[in-house]
Amino acid sequence: MQDAVPDNLYAPPAAEIRAPVIPAVAAQPFYVVSTTKFCVLYFATFGLYGVYWFYVHWQRYRQGRTETIWPVPRAVFSIFFAHALAGRIDDQLRLGLRAYRWSPGLLATIYVVFEITGNLLSRLDSHAIGSPSTGVLGLMTLLPTGLSLMRMQAAANLACNDPAGQQNHRFTWANGVWIVLGLLLWLLVAIGLMPPA
Repeated sequence: MQDAVPDNLYAPPAAEIRAPVIPAVAAQPFYVVSTTKFCVLYFATFGLYGVYWFYVHWQRYRQGRTETIWPVPRAVFSIFFAHALAGRIDDQLRLGLRAYRWSPGLLATIYVVFEITGNLLSRLDSHAIGSPSTGVLGLMTLLPTGLSLMRMQAAANLACNDPAGQQNHRFTWANGVWIVLGLLLWLLVAIGLMPPA
C-alpha cells in the first residue's frame, strides 16, 4: 500500500483569505431610530438632540470606510454638512434600489435656513431686541428643522432596511432624563414668555 504524498511539499500553506465583514456596518451605514422617538427627543430637548443625531449618523457612516470623516465637527457645524449627509443617505437608497419619494437637497436646505434663522432670532431675543416676539419666532423654527430631519431619518431607516426604526423605538432611562430636563426647560421658557402681572 502506498502512502499518500502531498502534491508539493514546498508550496506555502493554502488558506482561504477573507476580508473582515462587519454585517451591522454593511447593512446599516446610518443611525436607526423610529421617527416617533426622534420627534419626542428632538422637540423635548429644544433641538439639542440634533447634535447627537448628526454625530451618530456620521460616526456610523465612517465605520468600514477609508474616507476621513470627523463626526464631532460635522455634528457641531451641522449646517455645513446637512446636504452631504442627505446626499449620502440618498446614494445608499439608490444603491439598494429602494424607492423613497423625497428631495434630499430641499430637506437639507430647509434645515439649514431655519437653523440659522432660529439662532439669529435667539441672539436677538437674548439682547432684548424685539423680545418676546423674537423668542417665540425662534422657538417656532424648531418645527421646520425637526420635521426636515425627521424626513431624513425616515430615509436613513429605509436605507438601513428598518423603515419603522424598530430596533431603536423604545425609550431608555437616559432618554427619559433628557425628556424630563427638556420639559422643565420648556416650562421655564413658557413662564419667561408670560407678560408681567
